Amino acid sequence: QNMNEIVQYADLKIRWRHALHPARGKMKLARKWMSAKNHAPHAEPTAAFLWHKHMPHREALPDKPPPIKFDPSEAFAIFKSSVKNQHKVTVGDIVQAEKIHRREAGEQVTFATVLMVGNKDFTCFGKPTIPYARVKCTIEQQTLSGDQLVFKYKPRRRVQNFHRHRQWVTMLRVDDIILDPSMPEEEEPKPPLRLLDIWANRWLDPEELQGIEMKEDGRTPVAADIHDGSEYTRGGYHRRGLTESYRFFPDPKHTHWMK
Repeated sequence: QNMNEIVQYADLKIRWRHALHPARGKMKLARKWMSAKNHAPHAEPTAAFLWHKHMPHREALPDKPPPIKFDPSEAFAIFKSSVKNQHKVTVGDIVQAEKIHRREAGEQVTFATVLMVGNKDFTCFGKPTIPYARVKCTIEQQTLSGDQLVFKYKPRRRVQNFHRHRQWVTMLRVDDIILDPSMPEEEEPKPPLRLLDIWANRWLDPEELQGIEMKEDGRTPVAADIHDGSEYTRGGYHRRGLTESYRFFPDPKHTHWMK
């Protein structure tokens, strides 16, 4: 058989011609012949439920727990409050997280990127997250972090610099840990009630909201007929807190940041 008639062999000859040039010091395939990256869709999140009395286990673990009585006051959870911060908490704990935009003290927020939930009897592992677990928190305070002192000095140059750095943080109080396999899936963001706030790039005052025309339901503004409420940029609703819960990487359903 003539090897030149095989497409793969002909392609390899082209690669060798450009990779084994005498002027090149090492073998290097031409970039324009490299195969394209595989952009496979993300797998749906799942979990693994394990009873402690069955350890060490030698069989495949179930995805969902059996019907059990779950007491949040005796459980712990590991969840993510930002792209890089995760917390191990119990009900009643106070944690410091990165600033959550457009939120005030006293509001309740829900975090859906839960990596692990368990108590003294069982543990539920996320792969990578638990789709039927939530952590509900209340914002206690929007404040500044402690001073971080920065001093830079260069000897023999008469150069020295001293300054303090403080950044905004959000103090959260954990109210509830939810582990419910029958939890319904979250819906896509609908046209928000504060659609005009997005256009104004600020929260409108209550007096300004009173003059906005509403539909018959009394909740949806008439401006929703002009704009369907779709995100004009990826993660716009997530940053403004208009989604049902906050999701971060590695949750496959996160929208604001890609690896």
